[in-house]
Amino acid sequence: MVVLAAGLPGLSAAQSGKQVRVSFDFRQSSTQNRDAVDAGGRVIITDRGARSSGSVGVDSTQRRVRTSTGIFTIVQDGGESTMLVASQVPYPQVTFYRDYLTGAGYVVTGVQFRDVGTSLKVRAAILPGNQVRVRLTPTISWFSADGSGVIEVNEASTELVVTSGRPVVLGGATTQTHDLTRRILGYRASESSTETTMALTATIR
Repeated sequence: MVVLAAGLPGLSAAQSGKQVRVSFDFRQSSTQNRDAVDAGGRVIITDRGARSSGSVGVDSTQRRVRTSTGIFTIVQDGGESTMLVASQVPYPQVTFYRDYLTGAGYVVTGVQFRDVGTSLKVRAAILPGNQVRVRLTPTISWFSADGSGVIEVNEASTELVVTSGRPVVLGGATTQTHDLTRRILGYRASESSTETTMALTATIR
């Protein structure tokens, strides 16, 4: 679930009456190749004896898929806004966030998280030359049997200067798999690759 929070007053006054639209696009491109060779046959029995017939089939296919999803928020020049990425992270990941926050000294040892949410705090300021300074700070909200809290992970903050309206790739990942299945009379091979990228676009409005 993705929820966008309304713009919040920043620590410093807005530099102008303008606003900045900050968007994140998650793009995924995948390619799948499949080659198969299958042999088939049968035996026909008649009064003249038995004879066999056989055939070999070859199949080769390629499939390409591109998907894109995005979230955005509006930030007042010089202000900040919060973009909620996930209201509830999957339970197996709760332990990861708990251990990370405990190791970094944000949470005392022994706290058992019951629920965790993640968001991004976005600060934006318009610069001369149609550029925008954007600062991103991951924020983690946690709930336990004894209380709750919201933590800004400042050491994981990212600050960059971008040109208005021009996407900038922040990161990505590539995975490749190869599978070969041998049969009695043939084989089937498949190979797939997936590339995922995250791009940021800040547009002055």
